[in-house]
Amino acid sequence: MKKNILIIVSIIMLFVIVFSLGNWHYFSNTHPKIVNEGLVKIDAEQLQKPVKLEGDWAFYPNLLIPPKDRLENYKNKKETLHVPFNWETYVERNKEGLAVGTYHVKIEVPREGFYGLYIRAIRQASRVFINGVEVGAKGNASTVLSKYQSENDDKYTVFAYSNNKVLDIVIHVANYNYSQPGIVYPIEFGTKKVIQQHYNWKVFIDALVSIGHIVIGVVYILTYIQNRKRKEELFFGFFTISLGFYMAFINQKVFFLLVSEILPVDQLRLQLGIIPIALLALTLFIYSMYPHLQKRKIIYCLIILLGVVFVFYGIYNPITKNQRASSDFEVFWRKIAYISVTAPVVLYNLWILIRVMLHRLEGVRYVLIVISAICCYSILLTLNFLMGIPIDYTEFVLFLLILFGFASLLNFRANQAFMKIQALSEELLAHNQMKDEFLLKTSHELRTPLNGILNLSKSLMEGAQGPLKRAQQEQVILIHNVTQRLGHLVEDLLFSSNQMTGEVRVTPRSIPPSVINEVVVEIRSMMSKNSQVSVNAEVDLELPHIFTDELRFKQVLYNLLQNAIKYTEVGEIKVTAFVHQQQMVIQVSDTGCGIPAQDLDRIFNAFYQGNNHQNREGLGLGLSITKNIVEKLNGDIHVSSTIGQGTTFTFTMPLATGEHLSIEQSATIASDTITEIQLQLPLIYKGNNKKILVVDDNHVNIKALADALTLKGYTVIAVDNGFDAIDYIKTNHVDCMLIDLMMNGMSGYELCKRVRKQFDMLELPIIILTAIMKHSDLLVTLKVGANDYLQKPISMDELFIRIESLLAVRQSSIDAIEVEMNYLYSQITPHFVYNTLNTIIGLSYTDMDNTREALYCLATYFRAKLNVHYRNSFVSVEEEMELVKAYLYIEKMRFGDRLSIKYDIDESIQLMIPALSIQPLVENAVFHGISKKQEGGTIEVSVQREGQFVRIKIYDNGVGMPEEKLQQLINEESTRIGFMNPLKKFKLIKNASLRLYSEERKGTTIVVLLPEGGGA
Repeated sequence: MKKNILIIVSIIMLFVIVFSLGNWHYFSNTHPKIVNEGLVKIDAEQLQKPVKLEGDWAFYPNLLIPPKDRLENYKNKKETLHVPFNWETYVERNKEGLAVGTYHVKIEVPREGFYGLYIRAIRQASRVFINGVEVGAKGNASTVLSKYQSENDDKYTVFAYSNNKVLDIVIHVANYNYSQPGIVYPIEFGTKKVIQQHYNWKVFIDALVSIGHIVIGVVYILTYIQNRKRKEELFFGFFTISLGFYMAFINQKVFFLLVSEILPVDQLRLQLGIIPIALLALTLFIYSMYPHLQKRKIIYCLIILLGVVFVFYGIYNPITKNQRASSDFEVFWRKIAYISVTAPVVLYNLWILIRVMLHRLEGVRYVLIVISAICCYSILLTLNFLMGIPIDYTEFVLFLLILFGFASLLNFRANQAFMKIQALSEELLAHNQMKDEFLLKTSHELRTPLNGILNLSKSLMEGAQGPLKRAQQEQVILIHNVTQRLGHLVEDLLFSSNQMTGEVRVTPRSIPPSVINEVVVEIRSMMSKNSQVSVNAEVDLELPHIFTDELRFKQVLYNLLQNAIKYTEVGEIKVTAFVHQQQMVIQVSDTGCGIPAQDLDRIFNAFYQGNNHQNREGLGLGLSITKNIVEKLNGDIHVSSTIGQGTTFTFTMPLATGEHLSIEQSATIASDTITEIQLQLPLIYKGNNKKILVVDDNHVNIKALADALTLKGYTVIAVDNGFDAIDYIKTNHVDCMLIDLMMNGMSGYELCKRVRKQFDMLELPIIILTAIMKHSDLLVTLKVGANDYLQKPISMDELFIRIESLLAVRQSSIDAIEVEMNYLYSQITPHFVYNTLNTIIGLSYTDMDNTREALYCLATYFRAKLNVHYRNSFVSVEEEMELVKAYLYIEKMRFGDRLSIKYDIDESIQLMIPALSIQPLVENAVFHGISKKQEGGTIEVSVQREGQFVRIKIYDNGVGMPEEKLQQLINEESTRIGFMNPLKKFKLIKNASLRLYSEERKGTTIVVLLPEGGGA
């Protein structure tokens, strides 16, 4: 309830703010009164935007002075009238009830040109003359009632050319029955361009709001026509359309600008007649949304009431007989009567809304936004209707709130429907996931033994175990080919699952068109000799190569040929190929039973099977898989068929370019097979100094991997479980690990995680080998610390490339460590060590306590400088300061009174900073600053907070440095390790900065700003 009240209050405040900002100039008394005694001077700066002609105008009451008459002749009638203002106390009505007057103002402008006026409304009729020429009018201002015509709150513009930089403006005004006659809103003056832009902007806003309402309404009506289920969409569409037309009838009156022939009295009828239509649509909309809260009888009564209002005010009023009111009093009571007959409808809808809120029905907050916006606008509209208060820009707020409210409501209902559907489908999804897992595990168990056979046969074919006799070689080739064929069948089994999730991988390369003949020959060889169906291929072998995945391409042909054989009892199946528009076009035609026309659009849907044939074997996945493969290979497929004559499937493949004409041949390996041989483990093959640890629970795959890696020259160590691998790397050096993902006991995931507890990714690279790698598995693999992964069947060339790449990265890391260690060692100069040790030796004869303290500080210094792991880590600022103090203690022993040390350290600061980042800067200050100054100097080290940063300041009053050397350091052109190394480390921290100030013979200051929170 509180949130609903907050929504209502927020919308009310929004309307109040927009109403105040958009119309404040009509109520504000702070505007400068630039018109004085009917004269105003405008300068060039004021003309940059519309100028409100507020002030004291010359006014001639009860007269309509002809523009050709001299105004001096009417001096005795002249009055000074503040504009804008109601003239009621200045004029008297004539015998026919008309009140008239003439306004006059003279404007002096800085230059000749076209100028204009924007007139919001002059009640009730007006004619404008500039320099004696009539330039515009609304209604007809006259002293005779028969000639008098009133306007309908019309806004308009007039333009004229200045005469000697003067515009003499005369406005005739007449009023018959309006309660606030005369110029009641400021008239705006400016150049023609400025006034036109001002007016066009207002017209654009009104047009945008009107068209926006109408478009939204049309969209909702069309949505209803499509489903004819939700009547609330229909009624809301009519409501927004009627609201859009009403917006077009008021303010700038966009509709009447387009249809200018409509008289003012007819305009008023349209304005009053569209409101009951909008209220009727709104009432029916709310009734459709919440019918259980309303009674039909009340709705019928409201419909009848709104119908009567529409007839009386929009068509013909038998009481007033469509005659205009004869007095202000009559006009007022007509307005009250109109509000009285429409208010019950508004109040009833508000009451229903309150009940909706009390019952807390679904989507109430979104409806509340719309209804609250409509109610706020209705109140403002009533004020405008009764009192003439302007409500500019509030209609735009109404439009935005209606759009937001109902868009949110539709989205809310769509989400509710989606959640219901999701709940109903959870059980089906669970069963589907179980099916996918079963399929993946089964395919894995089938693939791994086949991959083992492929590896062993390939090894024998290449002579890894010595040359074979010809007969033996033929038998091995046969074993290899049959195993490959079985492997392809397993791939097809897995593909039917992967293609549903979009996890289909293809490896396109250049293949010759002879592949088509090979598939046809293979299919033909499997057919029965008694078959009455012939399968033929008409493929020119001179055709260009195709750029495709050979395995998937064969699968497409196989599926199409099998489908043709299935539905062709007698006849011919023909495969043809030709080039068309840089594509290879392949057609598979048969003379079978054909496909009905109504089934052609669904033939490629998963699980769909036609009803035109008794043979309904299979799951109906073949053509769906075929279409998915073709599109994955950047091709297209379609079908044409005639019942009783046959079917033709046509698909395209891209042609190979010159860059694709190299044919890849790779050896494949596998893992996780059923153990057929037993090896003595750990298996060790000695080679070069690069050690590869293979971890696989299948000895066949271990043997295949070990042989391949040994031929490449690596030293190979192989174990068949993760526990032995952990034990081995604890006591032996390894350069790279190959880990099978699916192992018994400890899985590849767990082994990878345990290895990473001892070695980072640069110290020991890991490659994961898996047969069922999915996207989710990849993410987990990388998360637990694997450097790379390969999916089986594995290309040996690709495996070697990745191993060599990871070893190169590892070696690069080792080299980088050595280089940085050399940098760090270079900072410990023999001269410093020699002097320090001599000082300690001399001190040991006289002061053992200080000797022990000196040795402790020296140990602290060497421990930080020479720790390999310390260099890349982050340490607390307290630990770094301990190193700084140890170093300065040592230097203090050496320099004695020549070195003064001051500390200003906030001990409460908890900040992580790069190790060896402050001490080198302090050492640099001592060596290059203080030591070169004969009388010595002072080192100040400060660590304090500065806003959201921690400021570390190192100051010395040593010899300083020249500007040239200072710029070299700032621009990183110097070779000073003591300064450049810390600078590079600080640059790795986000939002950190290092500043350097120095002046010769005065000293150097280094300021480091670090965000509090640390860089770790």
